[in-house]
Amino acid sequence: MLSAYYGIGRELRLLAWRTRLDRWTALLAVGVAGAVFGGLRSLGPYPDGGWFVVGAAVFVFGVFLLSVAVANYDWYRALDVPTDETGFVHDGPVQVAGEARPVGEPLVGPFSGEPCVAYAASVVESRWSTRGSISAPIALETDATRFYVDDGSGGLLVDPEDADVLCSPPGSGVLVRDVTTTVGSDEQPPEHVRSALDDLEIDAASSERTYRESHVQPGDEVYVVGSCELVGHGYEANRVVTSAGGAPAFVVTAGSLERVTASVRDFVVHSAVLGFLLAGSGGFLMGWLIL
Repeated sequence: MLSAYYGIGRELRLLAWRTRLDRWTALLAVGVAGAVFGGLRSLGPYPDGGWFVVGAAVFVFGVFLLSVAVANYDWYRALDVPTDETGFVHDGPVQVAGEARPVGEPLVGPFSGEPCVAYAASVVESRWSTRGSISAPIALETDATRFYVDDGSGGLLVDPEDADVLCSPPGSGVLVRDVTTTVGSDEQPPEHVRSALDDLEIDAASSERTYRESHVQPGDEVYVVGSCELVGHGYEANRVVTSAGGAPAFVVTAGSLERVTASVRDFVVHSAVLGFLLAGSGGFLMGWLIL
């Protein structure tokens, strides 16, 4: 009940979406942490005192950063895929960047009411605890539609159904076209927000809420890495970037090729190095205190 009240599950889902942390990598991280704590426990009882708690917290955070680096290593490795022009790609792994153009009618952002090819929307509600007010996420929804990416040499169709679609490069801390609306407990949200509440399966607000949406609009620059294949025959034939196939990853994110590749390299390398240092120092401190 407490986890549902404070939105812990949705908070973890939002964190996993932003970091691409999948279930198996998270389970591996939990297993590694459990093995280390179990090994330390076999050496002796856990000591009382704050330093052991500090060491444990540092170690756990280090393991989390290492798991994030592992979860994004396929994307890091995909940066070695040769860069193609969108109008001259071949079957197999591809890496392209260009302007996003929707196929048919674009999506409509639930809180912005603006056309987009992908969006992520979240609702955060103020809730009370013994320590005061906290922000608890109560809804999270992401969606993306098929679109063309065009760098001027021709359009390449992207089917993001099986892709990790992110509305910003990793580690940038800036969401693309961030739209935020905060509504007090005694206020009504705007009409375009109220119309989206049924789709999100949430009731009207009983306390202060923040409605947040980030999205990629038609005409925005996007980066795509994945696997291209020929679909259809004759004049209907078209090359489509779809499920990973032989590519190390299938990711769609906003931003130029240079910005995204630099962001991915920094994000993965920094997460791995810092995670290794923190996990190592935290584990050493715990072991030293036990022995």
